[in-house]
Amino acid sequence: MLIITQILSFVLVLYLVLSHITSITDIGPIYGITLKSKTSQHNPDYFNPYSRVNTRQQLGSRLPNINEPLRDLKWGRLNFLHTTDTHGWYLGHTNQRQYSADWGDLISFHHNMQQLSNDQGVDLLMVDSGDRHDGNGLSDLTVPNGLYSSKLFMMLDYDLITVGNHELYDPQVSQLEYDVLVPRYGERFVSTNVQYKNDDDEWVVFGNNTFRYFQTKNTKANVLALSFLFDFRMGNERVMVTPIREIVKQDWFVDILKAHSDKVDAIVIFGHLPVAHDWEEMGILHSAIREYYPNTYIQYLGGHSHIRDFTVLDDHSTGIQSGRYCETVGFTSIQDLSASNIYENVDRKYIDFNLHSFMHHTRKFNLEDFNTETGLFVSKELFHFAKELKLNEKYGVVPQSYYMAAADYNNNDPKSLLRFLENDILPQLKPKSCNPNVESFNVESSNDRIIMINTGGIRYDLYKGDFTKNSLFTVSPFKNMWKVVPSVPTDLALSLQSILNNGDYIINEKQLKSPYLKSLEKNLSFNELNLNITNGQDERKPISYGHTTLDDFGIDGDDTIHKHLNVFYVPNVIQSHQCHDTQTEYTDVVYYDFIEPFILNALQQACNNDSRLYNNLASHITYYNDCPEEYNLGKLLKTYVTENWS
Repeated sequence: MLIITQILSFVLVLYLVLSHITSITDIGPIYGITLKSKTSQHNPDYFNPYSRVNTRQQLGSRLPNINEPLRDLKWGRLNFLHTTDTHGWYLGHTNQRQYSADWGDLISFHHNMQQLSNDQGVDLLMVDSGDRHDGNGLSDLTVPNGLYSSKLFMMLDYDLITVGNHELYDPQVSQLEYDVLVPRYGERFVSTNVQYKNDDDEWVVFGNNTFRYFQTKNTKANVLALSFLFDFRMGNERVMVTPIREIVKQDWFVDILKAHSDKVDAIVIFGHLPVAHDWEEMGILHSAIREYYPNTYIQYLGGHSHIRDFTVLDDHSTGIQSGRYCETVGFTSIQDLSASNIYENVDRKYIDFNLHSFMHHTRKFNLEDFNTETGLFVSKELFHFAKELKLNEKYGVVPQSYYMAAADYNNNDPKSLLRFLENDILPQLKPKSCNPNVESFNVESSNDRIIMINTGGIRYDLYKGDFTKNSLFTVSPFKNMWKVVPSVPTDLALSLQSILNNGDYIINEKQLKSPYLKSLEKNLSFNELNLNITNGQDERKPISYGHTTLDDFGIDGDDTIHKHLNVFYVPNVIQSHQCHDTQTEYTDVVYYDFIEPFILNALQQACNNDSRLYNNLASHITYYNDCPEEYNLGKLLKTYVTENWS
């Protein structure tokens, strides 16, 4: 009987979806589908409100898998919902059903979670750790970057919010954040170690204050909140970041800690730095706080490295990190702020960003109950902004998914995004000059050619399905120019990649590999573990591939039970080598200008202390292609898609 009911439910969903799509064909493709939670008990009446709900949400998104087993949340006295590194992904993920919710859905989720906390007489704090720009067409196609996306982001009523490094590169973005978001959130916008130069040429806090002291609504807990950004030195001329190691020694900071030492129930440290044990600044900060608060509960909420993570710092302190790109909403709860058994007292979950999870955790069994007026308004605005920016403009259809870390680059996995870029995308690059004042490369070169890019410039996998205008920004949003070391002796040129991949290079605060890829390396050993992740769930239910996070609490943190997706080694750099039938004596080495310090360092090593050879090669470096709008990695992908997959 259960199977028959499931079949009937599926047929009914399909009918409603198809009938709804037909009803809006005049305005383009549907943005998303809100669907039932598994707690609906297969009630056929569950879908009745569906046709009356505006579902113009994320562009062309796929249905979430409503039968995937979920782990429940464990509420405590003090609870947190956490977002970080959203990078403008407020439309959701169109080609990934497990992350198919949009920002309007998150707003409704937060509202319903807040109601649950009020009903239970406990507290729920909503926190964002920064990096709201760079990575999606919704944010990156406007001037300034984030003009539209920030309007919709601000519809979510955060309790604590701060900046990340991507709010600090472009002075226009920094000004937007300071002039618009800081007033919107008032005392809730905190920056302890970031300053902004205002229009009066004065250095002020990049926020409302360097801390926030407040009392929670329901349990009346006294909270001291501080916010920190990692030691970031590449900001624009209107921002300044003071390293944590310096801040903790300054008198004004010590005065804040002393002033509240006898009236704090919990300390919240949130901001844009990883909560990992091996992140040195975390240790410095934690030691400084513990000097004045030896037994107070401290909750860290971090970001930057784009992973799901949960760490135990001591018997009264934990840290959570909640992924990236609207894939994850982090949840953590503390039962008793004074208890010392942290493994029984604290819980965490990484919530998949879809309506199956959102509705299940808020105990909503139909769409009318789940959706809120503000959430539906934001979903509608997302639709209009996406339409205005033509984000759904289709260039072709990707026939299969290509993965950065989930495919084996070393063994030439056909699903490797890195191999695909090497073999098919980078060879399309051509020498071109767009600036008459810049010396251009000799296009008549008869040398072999190497094109080299750093993997840190590749931000996301390429998923099967429509390749749209928005896709140009999701795989690689950066607009770098290309430079060349011409006529490098071929044996020397071919040695550069191994030099660059044989070490953890950080030069002038730049990294070849992104913090996300570096953080994934700890999961390489996870591939070999044969772990039962079902946790007693009904094994007859379908389980898809997805996040299977290993953290300090174990392997049961992901709210959705997934099959483990292996993680493979990712090099610092990849290269495309185009050679003639017979190897030439010299090779032109082409690279993204962003990684020039690394190229020079590797070139010097390859020259084996021959300073005359190195200086001669370095002195001839010039621009190979200074047309970043036309020849960035995203545009090269577009060219390939239109020529091969359209």
